[in-house]
Amino acid sequence: SISVEVRVQDHVATVSSTLQYVNEEERPLEALFVFPLPADAAVCHFSAKIGEQEIVAEVQDRESARDQYDDAVSSGQQAFLLEESKESPDVFKMSVGCLLAGQNAAVTIIYVTELAVQADHSLRFCLPAVLNPRYTPAGAGIVSEISSGCGAVPYTLTLSVHVSSPKRISKLESNCTLDPLVFLHSDHTQATVNLSPGHMFDKDVELFVYYQDTHQPSAIVEAG
Repeated sequence: SISVEVRVQDHVATVSSTLQYVNEEERPLEALFVFPLPADAAVCHFSAKIGEQEIVAEVQDRESARDQYDDAVSSGQQAFLLEESKESPDVFKMSVGCLLAGQNAAVTIIYVTELAVQADHSLRFCLPAVLNPRYTPAGAGIVSEISSGCGAVPYTLTLSVHVSSPKRISKLESNCTLDPLVFLHSDHTQATVNLSPGHMFDKDVELFVYYQDTHQPSAIVEAG
């Protein structure tokens, strides 16, 4: 399952995605999670949790981090590695080493991204549907993809969105079914909305945020 929380402040979104994965094999495996991100996104947090153990990532040189990860996995220790794909700079790959049979892994990645202005003056946010869990059985050298297959997506999505802006929020639209928009203040500068329950993550989720007086200058000040 995938749980996503989006916090939109005017034209910028902070996105927290948590993917839950269970090793249903009868032997340990190395799990590979693929996170496609907007091209202009900046990753600001990554963590992984297996059982009661939680690890928060730190930035290291690519080769050094890979060597440490490989050494840990080859010695039978659990390890985690997040790296930008060499083939595509907007895709991050996260490896979880030595996930035991029946174990559950929860991985969280947080990033910030600017929302693109559309021709109708709305702001577009897109959550790609290709958050693919993949696995490599212990001792195998080739990564095998867990295929979703037509009409049988192996994971579901929960999505919550919080929008705040100095401008009044007019509406939110989506290519997917949403629950009713709830305004948190009478001035309509804060609102929340959720994706309707039971959504199968078989296509990109697009959200369009509409503000009143879009072209009026504004500024946001944060403490600290």
